[in-house]
Amino acid sequence: MKPNAYPHVFQPLTIRGLTLKNRLEYSPTVVLKCNADGTMSQDMLDFMEWQARTGAGWVTVGDTPVTHDNTSHWLCEMNVCDDDCIHGMNQLVEVCRKNGAELSCELAYAGRGNRAPKDGSPTAIVSAERPLEPGDNVRTMNRNDMDYMKQQFVDCAVRCKHAGFRMVMLHCAHNNFLAQWLSPNSNVRTDEYGGTPENRRKYPLEVLKAVREAVGEDMVIELRVSAQEGIPDGLTFEESLDFMELAQEYVDIMHISQGSIFHLSARYTIPTYFREPHKPLNIAYSEEVKKRLHIPVAVVGMITTLKEAEEIIASGKADIVAMAKSFMSDGDIIHKSLAGNADKVRPCTRCDLCGNANAWGTEMSCAINPRCGIYGDIEKVSEKDRKNVMIIGGGPAGMMAAQILEARGHNASLYEKSDRLGGLLNDACLVPFKQLMKEYVEWDVRETNECGAKIYLNTEVTEELIENENPDAIIVATGSVYMTPPIPGIENALAVRDVDANTVDTGENVVVCGGGITGLECALALANEGKKVTVVDMLPTENFVLEMPIFNKADLLAQLNEKGVKLCGSQRIQSIEGGVKTIDENDNEQFFAADSVVNALGVKPDDALGKALLSKYGSDQVIMVGDCTARGGTYYRSNHEAYNAAMRL
Repeated sequence: MKPNAYPHVFQPLTIRGLTLKNRLEYSPTVVLKCNADGTMSQDMLDFMEWQARTGAGWVTVGDTPVTHDNTSHWLCEMNVCDDDCIHGMNQLVEVCRKNGAELSCELAYAGRGNRAPKDGSPTAIVSAERPLEPGDNVRTMNRNDMDYMKQQFVDCAVRCKHAGFRMVMLHCAHNNFLAQWLSPNSNVRTDEYGGTPENRRKYPLEVLKAVREAVGEDMVIELRVSAQEGIPDGLTFEESLDFMELAQEYVDIMHISQGSIFHLSARYTIPTYFREPHKPLNIAYSEEVKKRLHIPVAVVGMITTLKEAEEIIASGKADIVAMAKSFMSDGDIIHKSLAGNADKVRPCTRCDLCGNANAWGTEMSCAINPRCGIYGDIEKVSEKDRKNVMIIGGGPAGMMAAQILEARGHNASLYEKSDRLGGLLNDACLVPFKQLMKEYVEWDVRETNECGAKIYLNTEVTEELIENENPDAIIVATGSVYMTPPIPGIENALAVRDVDANTVDTGENVVVCGGGITGLECALALANEGKKVTVVDMLPTENFVLEMPIFNKADLLAQLNEKGVKLCGSQRIQSIEGGVKTIDENDNEQFFAADSVVNALGVKPDDALGKALLSKYGSDQVIMVGDCTARGGTYYRSNHEAYNAAMRL
């Protein structure tokens, strides 16, 4: 045995008689894997077992509502509001504990962010004067409402204890219910619970006190708090710190985050890829909190590696590091790092497609790791079932297929017609703020080259080549190609990949044609250089980057607005010469003068070969995956379709 490189991370922590094996917390996420009524499911048990096996000291069931009814945040969240659910809750505790991790539960309530009651009755919120939307049907909470909600937090915490939980987290961050009392943005009451900071913190402290008294002295309570909200009239760090100092009387761990989930500051609550990479967001806050508190301090936000975690704890800026997306992108991050293979860890791109799934009420998954939630080695095929598989295309789908096929014991041969692997992902990481994507592509290419597959670059697959190689199966992953629509003067436009790569010069006044992710990212990069940028597209402006996850989308649109980028939707491009001539839905013509025009009008499937092979050999021998199957594909779908295809063979 040899000493590990992260001694501070793996220093055990004992609180109230409970010893946690390390200082790493799998922070709460919305997974939505219970049954629709919140009762325990096998999917939830399996997923939490996988979380426990990551090696984190404890894992937390995220966003668990203390009122489980038709106003709850989503279906399929764990129900802790009914004694009949204790048995399933206990199953979850035991499956985590036997796999090496303690289990906690984030008790939460959205308050003014809840769904409206289906019976049309108004929702009781902290201050009816501050609904999320002007038309929301709300009323101000009275004393009975307050007592009811306090009792719900108490009853749910006690129910967790009965189920075997030794830890519980109370959600008082991100402008959720308890945080709504603290924030002058959401609390404008004129009674003893509003106005001054002292009044606004009364009710949350009442809830904390009641929960502590109910669960006793042998249960660890973690409190999640926004250090600041970063919104107009929002909670400041000074007020938040004063609250934390009082709250520590009732809780054992202070968990430092920031932002409001209901405002643009959510881009800091759930950090986007536009944030500076490898620079944790909340360390300055946790460092100051540690100076004021006598309880352990946990910090979350853009912490991506064990090396970063070790530096944070060793420097005394926090006692505990919480991560989620780094675990999702690679559940073996701890095991690989301890083995000295940190370079083998799959890096998260911060695409937030995992969080976007939750926004639509679908279950948690990861764009780049189809095995998120699946523990153990990939099942290998027997000698008699081993196949020689040809993979056509070296983009994300082709690379995933090669890695999984080889891991299963098949013989994979990957053919790529260009001189490098990566496909259009190589273009997707050209703009300066896509550093995390660049790191992922480099990792993916490296893993593919080392997986054991035979790699043939500069090789275009023809039917003659297929006949000569005579594979047992073919996976077609030819991806997509850039579109050049038959627009007069389109040849005068610059290719978006060339603009992003800085291989061509643009003037000071640029029109970008295309309101998709590629077009708007290009527009932001140009605006960051000081260029005057306009984006035109036939889509309505509100449908620009419609496919983009909500928090990244909000961040991108906010930055474009801050940089003065003009977004012009419902504009059908007629011609390109000295600018862009368009016509709108009312047949009104407009001309956007420009020094340079950029073609970012999207891609189309490169599907001719795949369709021909399906016709010739049939779907038992040929599988098409990724962008070649549909326009506007994502690397989420490419990775997952390729993984599933490789697992079927």
